[in-house]
Amino acid sequence: MRTIEKQFVTVVLIAAALSSSIGVFAQANGASQTTGDWSAVSAVPTGDRLAVKLKSGETVEGKFTAVSDSALSLSVKGKPVDVKRDEIFSVHHVTKKSATKATLIGMGVGAGAGAAIGLAGSSGDSFDKLDHAVTAGLAVLGAGAGAAVGYFIGRSGRKRVLIYQAP
Repeated sequence: MRTIEKQFVTVVLIAAALSSSIGVFAQANGASQTTGDWSAVSAVPTGDRLAVKLKSGETVEGKFTAVSDSALSLSVKGKPVDVKRDEIFSVHHVTKKSATKATLIGMGVGAGAGAAIGLAGSSGDSFDKLDHAVTAGLAVLGAGAGAAVGYFIGRSGRKRVLIYQAP
């Protein structure tokens, strides 16, 4: 195979590997369950963050303190807030995202980009071993940079899981 064909095949393989992992990521996060079961709210540990969307369109976010059959109690900025159950449209459990998945995705994207840049920049002269070393080095640098970016992006996000929606 000629050098250009090798580079093309390598780039296509890297793109295929990355696109399949992105598809799996999208499927895992795509659908949230809707439920009309109020007991799911009482299963939330005290002190966890909840986002309560009211039927009026307003959203109240705070720390969960208590629940009864007719109301939900939150602490919003240190002040207690009681919300009646018949005023609630939906309740989301708010947690910090894990940075692991974003770090791994960033590492894969960075490694692929570094390898693609290294392959695109390699010359057709007699320095094949040097070109492969540079390509590998760029892939490693890209993986490190991508992992760092992915970590900081993943660490900053919050995940909202629907635990109750009014029937």
